[in-house]
Amino acid sequence: MPDRGSKRPMRRETLAERVAADITDRILDGSLEGGAALPTEPELEDEYGVSRSVVRDATRLLAARGLVDVHQGRGVFVTETQDKGFADALLLALRRDRATALDSFEFMEAFLPLVVSLATAHATDEEIDALAEIERRLPRRLSSDGPVSKTDPRIEEIQKLHNAFFEKLFAATHNKVLQRLASPVLALRRGLLIDSGEDGEGGTMTRAERIDRRFFDLMFECLRSRDPTRAFSELVGFFHLPPEATRIMGETPIGKFPRIAAGSLNKEAGKEERDE
Repeated sequence: MPDRGSKRPMRRETLAERVAADITDRILDGSLEGGAALPTEPELEDEYGVSRSVVRDATRLLAARGLVDVHQGRGVFVTETQDKGFADALLLALRRDRATALDSFEFMEAFLPLVVSLATAHATDEEIDALAEIERRLPRRLSSDGPVSKTDPRIEEIQKLHNAFFEKLFAATHNKVLQRLASPVLALRRGLLIDSGEDGEGGTMTRAERIDRRFFDLMFECLRSRDPTRAFSELVGFFHLPPEATRIMGETPIGKFPRIAAGSLNKEAGKEERDE
């Protein structure tokens, strides 16, 4: 049994940790904004009354936290955002956990209705119009130029449009937590563009596109209705994967493209299809 009268020794902060903590506070309260240069090493030495080695250790701590970038010969700069590091760390953790594309799909299916619901409640007319402008560019690109696979040269442009749309959608929630989650959530979504492969089924992509188009149409109906309850109830469970697609996604590691022939998106997928 431990001696109840004995005191547990407490770890003391080093000088470098104290300097790093103070600079962290200045970054978080906006005194040092993204892109701003930190004072030079001599200036920090004088300001905090510490040695150069302490300043350098503090800088390393800040860099490890993703708060500053060190540019040799130029100086130390406050990072604009930590979103990419956040997203990369999440994907790495999920890959180590052997997560699959199905895990990502199920999360997105449950999460997006919440995002749209909050955007429905808080988005301005200008924000909804901006979303509509991006959406108008995306369907034309998909429907006029045929199926898209992971080797298609258009994939990068299409993903940029998708990312731009969902970044604006998250911003339209006016919720700081969701805005911060936009980057990692989009990182999860990247592998969910279907690789149509060469299934030889002419015209099968039309149904997949129709489901996708109906999803966007329904999303905008909800946004313009200003009824967040409707938005949530209408979009929950919109997509329903048939068994074969579910199996393939469950076997595909997260971050990889699930190779699902467009024709396998049968009439079980999408409310529009079920309503026909």
